[in-house]
Amino acid sequence: MTREKSAATGATTQDIASSATSIAVGPNGETAQYVYVTPEMALEFLAANIDRNRNVKKSRISGYVRDIQSDNWVLTGEALKFDVRGRLIDGQNRCHAIVSAGRGAWVLVVRGISEEALVVLDSGSARNTGDMLIITGLAERADAKDVGAIARLHVAWKAGDVKHAASHIGGSAQLTKTEMAEAVMSIPDIEFAARHARLMYRYLRLPVSALGVAFLEFSALDVDDTVEFFNRIRDGIQNGPGDPFLTLSRRVSNDLHGGASRRILPGQALFYLFRTWNAFRSGETLIKLQIGSPQAGFTPIPTPH
Repeated sequence: MTREKSAATGATTQDIASSATSIAVGPNGETAQYVYVTPEMALEFLAANIDRNRNVKKSRISGYVRDIQSDNWVLTGEALKFDVRGRLIDGQNRCHAIVSAGRGAWVLVVRGISEEALVVLDSGSARNTGDMLIITGLAERADAKDVGAIARLHVAWKAGDVKHAASHIGGSAQLTKTEMAEAVMSIPDIEFAARHARLMYRYLRLPVSALGVAFLEFSALDVDDTVEFFNRIRDGIQNGPGDPFLTLSRRVSNDLHGGASRRILPGQALFYLFRTWNAFRSGETLIKLQIGSPQAGFTPIPTPH
């Protein structure tokens, strides 16, 4: 048997052949086996998809495709599941991703799941991104949620996906767990930024994700000015009309009191913080923070300088 590797699949011929061995058998005849699922196999699996399966999640499929194509696909123990009648009851998103990626991937395949198992399938809480950061040691439990939110917004800002004051993160901008881990590891001091942002939220009710990204961006430009910027917010130091910090404080307060369901989106918060920072650094008088409108267009988020 050769060990020649296929560029199209990313697996060796010996790997694929060996996937036919080591089948574990359960007490009621269920089987579990690691299988290198090719795009052709994934199409066959999808043809057996159960009629009442959940809707596909396009953002999740896109993330899986990126992981497969970048060789970041990780065996997590999550399985493609087939019932006793051979119908696919769990794993359609992974199958769609393999087809879309045009490359195979190793997956645990479980067959012979009973009808009774459908009642409890997915009834437990799935591990979220915060859980992953805690388990892998990339963030402390108290920081994990905020670290994840800051990393997600930071990546979107750097990629140009958060362009204006009404931008929001969603869909294709979501990160897979692998991409999230890589992002967290690549951003220096992100845990410190999360703690600092959570503290600053007491004084300025903007999303912690935006406060954290602002801290990271400002610190990269000037540490001393960053300290002064956030100290002025914390201490409420304002010098009358036209003072950037007074304008920021009033705009945030007005937004939050604009209605019971009012909330400030991360993109809008970045616009407020970056615009205020630039005015602070240049000694500019800042009378208003104008985000624009759907009719006239929303104001682009300025680059901090």
